[in-house]
Amino acid sequence: MEVDERVHILTESFEPFAPKAHPSDRLLDRYADRLCFDDCDPTQDRCPYLDELIANARADPLTVLAAADGSVPQSNQYQATSAAIIYKGHCELERTRYVSGRVTAPDAELNAIACTVRLAVKQANCQHIMVFTDSMGSAHRAVDPSVHSGQAFSLSVCCALQEWFEADDLRCITFVYVASALQWDIHGEAHQYITELKVRVGCHKTDNSKDALRS
Repeated sequence: MEVDERVHILTESFEPFAPKAHPSDRLLDRYADRLCFDDCDPTQDRCPYLDELIANARADPLTVLAAADGSVPQSNQYQATSAAIIYKGHCELERTRYVSGRVTAPDAELNAIACTVRLAVKQANCQHIMVFTDSMGSAHRAVDPSVHSGQAFSLSVCCALQEWFEADDLRCITFVYVASALQWDIHGEAHQYITELKVRVGCHKTDNSKDALRS
């Protein structure tokens, strides 16, 4: 079925002229040096690298660790879910999980990343946020304010990070890729936490996204 035949059931809204999307006002235009994406090197043995990375981060009292994960059940009887877990050192600060509606896997991941960032920037005595995710595509989309599926989540990330960056010139954020299959450390914890949440699609109108209608 074509999207235009189903657009009446779309619950997502867009901002084609969002101020944060104006050239020179975009987060990547203003703070590119404070946004880092640690993608996977196919030649790299990722686990030892991640173990050393998180050990160093846990030893830094100014670093907040965050795990984001989204899940779309194989059965369309259940809603997609998103989760975020926040740590400093070995101390868990916050965790949350919730339904994301009928959306695609990248949408659910973007939702989780947005929640994670909003929670992380609220933590005291933090100059570095390290977000562990298995969807680097959604991580890049999180700081892209242009019109796309999940734009509202991206705009919330851009607003939160801009305010956070403006308050301290030393603040930065790193998005780190972790393959879901590794079940690694706090990201594995977030994955387990989210897969325990199963909520059926009810008779009421369920949130959905543009990309979900196209799939």
